[in-house]
Amino acid sequence: MAVQALERAFGILRALSLGPAGVTDLSDRTGLPKSTVSRLLSSLESERAVIQNEEGAYELGDAIVELGEARRSGQSIIDIARPHLLELMELTGEAVGLDRHEGDGVRTLLQVSDPDSSVQVRDWTGETVPLHAVSAGLAILAHSGRSVQARYLGDDLEAFTDDTMTDPGMLLLRFEQIRNDGYAWVFTELTPDINSVAAIIRDATGRPTYALHVHGPAFRFPGDADRRELGQRVAATAERIEDQILTD
Repeated sequence: MAVQALERAFGILRALSLGPAGVTDLSDRTGLPKSTVSRLLSSLESERAVIQNEEGAYELGDAIVELGEARRSGQSIIDIARPHLLELMELTGEAVGLDRHEGDGVRTLLQVSDPDSSVQVRDWTGETVPLHAVSAGLAILAHSGRSVQARYLGDDLEAFTDDTMTDPGMLLLRFEQIRNDGYAWVFTELTPDINSVAAIIRDATGRPTYALHVHGPAFRFPGDADRRELGQRVAATAERIEDQILTD
């Protein structure tokens, strides 16, 4: 039974390789009952193998894109990004992280920190946090489609500190500012002692799947540094990673 389900799931993925489709179209393409297609799509969506686009059709998801990128280049995005993260860490003296959009949150795939720093920050590698509470998540949301934003803002958003922004109208205005700037700043919105700045990294399909962020203790980051200059530096590094993903 498990083998049959696997074969059917791969059949759906192959059908989606021809282009986005709804449940009825996929049923026609694969010859499977709509109920079976719907059930398998739900499982594939939970594994990020498929996603729904703004029109409601299904298409191949980030997990499949990542596998294709790794197969084509022989490198994972972590391998590609690591030297860029190390360079940015040396320039800023703060922790630098690579994040991926997963469901309603972002998960840190990799974090590098200065071992000689007088104050060590928490390592968030492997942890997932809500999109609206961190700079990486806000940057990704700001560059996502309106349907993605509306779906996320339609839920009750948790306030983690007094500074967490949860008002949908204010967040929409914030998204516009983030798009204009090219980066997102967050000040003590997830925890009361951490500030961060992030910029998106688009995948091979053009979706804002990843983000690059720098975070540090609020008492010293960004300190007297120029916030605009720091944001632009993060955005420029994210763009270099993105270019390498597309060209490798």
